[in-house]
Amino acid sequence: MNEPTPKTLEPRRYSERLGMIDGAQLQAVADEFGLGRLIAAEPALAGLFGQILLLKTTGGEYALRGHPHGHGQLTKERCVAQLIHERSSLPAPWPYTISENTERFGWTYAVMPRLPGANGSTVWDSVDDHHRVAIAATCGDALGRLHESAAPFCGPYDFRLDRFTAVDDYPRWVLQRLEQCRAACREVDALTPAAEDFVDRLIEESVESLAEPFEPVLVHHDFRPGNLNLEQSGRHFVVTGVFDLFEAYFGNGEEDLVRMLRTVQTGEQRRAFVEAYTAHRPLRPGAAQRLALFALADWLIVWGYGKRHRVWFEDDASFLGLVGPIIDAVREIAPP
Repeated sequence: MNEPTPKTLEPRRYSERLGMIDGAQLQAVADEFGLGRLIAAEPALAGLFGQILLLKTTGGEYALRGHPHGHGQLTKERCVAQLIHERSSLPAPWPYTISENTERFGWTYAVMPRLPGANGSTVWDSVDDHHRVAIAATCGDALGRLHESAAPFCGPYDFRLDRFTAVDDYPRWVLQRLEQCRAACREVDALTPAAEDFVDRLIEESVESLAEPFEPVLVHHDFRPGNLNLEQSGRHFVVTGVFDLFEAYFGNGEEDLVRMLRTVQTGEQRRAFVEAYTAHRPLRPGAAQRLALFALADWLIVWGYGKRHRVWFEDDASFLGLVGPIIDAVREIAPP
């Protein structure tokens, strides 16, 4: 089958963040990275900030990530992609190559091979509950494979050093991050006194469980179908890659369960996800308490962002009414 004839694309606003880009600029990127002649460019369907362009050239298919949240976004994602590529059996966008050229667009950018398959969120929305059980199991297996990327310490990425660094006290670090999320909610007056009391009680009930020993692994921190690509093979699905790596750090792998447990919609889907994951990494004593704490911290992030930007929630939405079922669901899947 003949490829379309390469041609200069018309100027286009691919997203609010990327702004207006013309075909000559994209061809210059293709020339810079040796990708061949540009055939097509389209924005990625998923993604909160509109930073990704999907490029098709005579050399193949690629993704361009632009207008980063500080140049450290790109260096961190490159570091994480390399860790996944080298230490796990889960595909990641690699090689992840950064251009320091700010003259072309006004910001730095990165180019990587496009992962095969379709966005997992799109696939999830297009299938019935039976297939979603299969997808949930596939995601659990993929998360177990992602967590093959281990380290001898817990800690965040240091932009100045371009590597991950250790924290001395993991439980304190978890609580510090939770309090930062709570402070962000307080800034927009998003927590009632009753919600504050709920947070305090749950921390008190769960904090001792953080002392249970574990092997630190690479925590994606936004692991869900929308940040995976999937391909269907008969009745089964295959994860063809994980992306959106900016939130990653080394920590307790159980933290990565909570976003997916909030995504699934039935007990059968929940069990399929957890059973596939625990086939790789069994849950440890105290998991119910830890998962409740991790789910609370995660919900504070979502709640604070939604309230700050007036998205996702109606004005009369209740923090307690929404977080309660989430906490109950994660507790159900874990031993006390």
